[in-house]
Amino acid sequence: MIIVITYGVLASFFSDWLSRKLAKRAYTSEVTSFILHCGCGAILQVFGLGSAILFFIIDRFLGRVKIGWLTVIIALSTVALVYIILINW
Repeated sequence: MIIVITYGVLASFFSDWLSRKLAKRAYTSEVTSFILHCGCGAILQVFGLGSAILFFIIDRFLGRVKIGWLTVIIALSTVALVYIILINW
């Protein structure tokens, strides 16, 4: 599980970095980044592709919304709690 999350975050950073280097316009950069996200997600097949698309959408949405540290801490705590509960299930 943690390997998949780490792979996803690194693939996302790589996709965003490479799309900024390849494309000069913002729209072209977004499309390139989406295609790279999908390509990296497709390596992990259907669930990876779905996760990559969802991660791309959430990443772009959160980039436009101002979020405080308390919200981030609550979100991370919730994810960690769900992970611990599911591991022990």
